[in-house]
Amino acid sequence: MVSVYVGSTKGYSGKNLTVMGIGQRFLKDGLKVGYFKPFGRLPIKIEGVLTDKDAWFIHRVLMLKDPLETLCPVVMTHDMMVEGCRAEVPGLKGKILKAFEAVSKGKDVVLIGGAGKLESGKSFNISGYDLVEKLNASAILVDRYDREFYLDAVLDAHGRLGERLLGGILNRVHAGYVEKLQDLIVPFLERKGIPVFGILPYDAVLGSVIIADIVEALAGDVLCCRNKIDGLIEHFLIGGMQVDRALEYIRKARNNAVIVGGDRADIQLAAIEAATQCLILTGNLYPNEIVISRAEMRGVPIVVVRDDTYSVAKKVQEVSRKLRLREKEKVYCGIRLIEEKVNFARLYEALGISF
Repeated sequence: MVSVYVGSTKGYSGKNLTVMGIGQRFLKDGLKVGYFKPFGRLPIKIEGVLTDKDAWFIHRVLMLKDPLETLCPVVMTHDMMVEGCRAEVPGLKGKILKAFEAVSKGKDVVLIGGAGKLESGKSFNISGYDLVEKLNASAILVDRYDREFYLDAVLDAHGRLGERLLGGILNRVHAGYVEKLQDLIVPFLERKGIPVFGILPYDAVLGSVIIADIVEALAGDVLCCRNKIDGLIEHFLIGGMQVDRALEYIRKARNNAVIVGGDRADIQLAAIEAATQCLILTGNLYPNEIVISRAEMRGVPIVVVRDDTYSVAKKVQEVSRKLRLREKEKVYCGIRLIEEKVNFARLYEALGISF
């Protein structure tokens, strides 16, 4: 049985996407696959069992049958955090090892999902570094390329993981960086003994945000078209310019949301007519009845938020950075991207898996 820990040097780099994409390919190739997340940070109860929300989602996508109790044996709750600050929390490694043993039975490969970054869980002695060693696993790093920082972080991880690090996958790479990565960064990493299994380009669908998540993050008030807040937003535009210029930008951007002051009825109406997906009105200022009526006719949700335009723009940028793969469209897109861009022949060779 082969076990593979999928981790990253920083959070929200695409670990879940990678686990789902690789897992689907393993299943398609006839391997018996298990999935296991030792340590989760998003508590959810399913059929009375406390588990991790992301782990539960991946479990369903891969259509696995292992018991819920073994899916994520340690879940960070508020009570556990308080307890851990006051004293050592006993038995965590034992719970993880017991669950992992159960998941591993009868499997060809077990994918181990990391939480946050490799250091996450260190305060409880269950960091990614600890778990790779304890579970006798190999590791794959999935990271967003972040210029010089990326190289330093990956080299540091390689120094700590040693031969257990099989290689890496570069995720969400914008078009302007692809040539540099292929000509300079990948050869550098290969020379340092870190194989690169694939470069995943930035994809607008994967980088999109569901309107409902925006509403939640901004504590917004949805004025109309609540049935449309499951739509995906790929671009955020600031409506602080002349109407004709605003129209030009809105029409160019696909699946956009326009962030505009609540007192700019001219921009609001122009955005609605230009088929924006969502209006985010700032400053806790509510629109007039004409704007609401036109939005209802066009099926455009209007969200009123307290913050100013600049603060809202910063917050939605953060929401976009912390995207999670819970929408079907994004999942299928991500799995397809992994299938196309990851060198599975090389990955199988590194894992020692042959057919």
